[in-house]
Amino acid sequence: MKKINALILFLISYNLLGQQNIHNQNPNTLVEFSTVKNYFDELENLNNKKSDVIVNSATPGYLLLVKNTGVFRKIPPEKIKKLEGVFKSFDFKFKVEDLFENEALIKTEDGEYWFPIQKSLEAFWKEELTTSDCALIYIRAYGSTNDKESNKWLFTINSFNANFYDGLWEEALNSFNSNEPSNGLNCLYKLIELEPEDGRNYSMLGYYYYDQGFPSKIELLKKADSLYSKAIELSPQYSYVYYQKALTKLQLSEYVEAWYNIDLARKLGEENIENKKLIELENKLSYKEYLKTKN
Repeated sequence: MKKINALILFLISYNLLGQQNIHNQNPNTLVEFSTVKNYFDELENLNNKKSDVIVNSATPGYLLLVKNTGVFRKIPPEKIKKLEGVFKSFDFKFKVEDLFENEALIKTEDGEYWFPIQKSLEAFWKEELTTSDCALIYIRAYGSTNDKESNKWLFTINSFNANFYDGLWEEALNSFNSNEPSNGLNCLYKLIELEPEDGRNYSMLGYYYYDQGFPSKIELLKKADSLYSKAIELSPQYSYVYYQKALTKLQLSEYVEAWYNIDLARKLGEENIENKKLIELENKLSYKEYLKTKN
């Protein structure tokens, strides 16, 4: 992707350092819309609001949890022209009109805004969402204009998930697996805010602390163990958390408790139990010896 450091057409772009915009580090960063808005407002202030368009050369991607208003309109010609200028400046090989025709009015925690939506998404959007439904949208933030507030953003909707809760859960898991713990935690805390009685969320949070504490950071392992206990209290039929708790007990040298939780996981039909972990536990305390403790 071509970065801009000069005046191109009617555009002025700022190529910021990575540490100045932490949101560039993950293309699917979950934020409140006000965070994105404030960032571009700062860019405008740096430019003294002299330009028609302020462009971020990194074009960061974001996840936003929004509400559907059910309102669409044709993208105004002046916005098409500005987006075309942005795409040309990035040396994109496609035209705005090839991908976008309409924009959706989106309700955020900070107000309502118009975002162009990819043509390929429109039918699915109208089919899967009704007015006031929440959705997890994936946007690309190209820049802002000097238009009125609701219409100024050159942000495009490139994907969405109508099942926003499971979508957030998947994004949290993907972030942790991709070594992006900050975004994973953001997603998890949002999940806990949305559904504080879902034990799976505390189970995943527990694994974060287990991973940070492995193999011998006792305080972090104990924090993980405590979160697993909370997860079990809230969702006692969630089998995987018992296996997670067993692994933590193994690291804490609480081998009887480790076998006890392995048995509970098995009883609930958990299939993702690693044989090498069972062997490791067996070498610490044989299952035969464990059974004697139950008598």
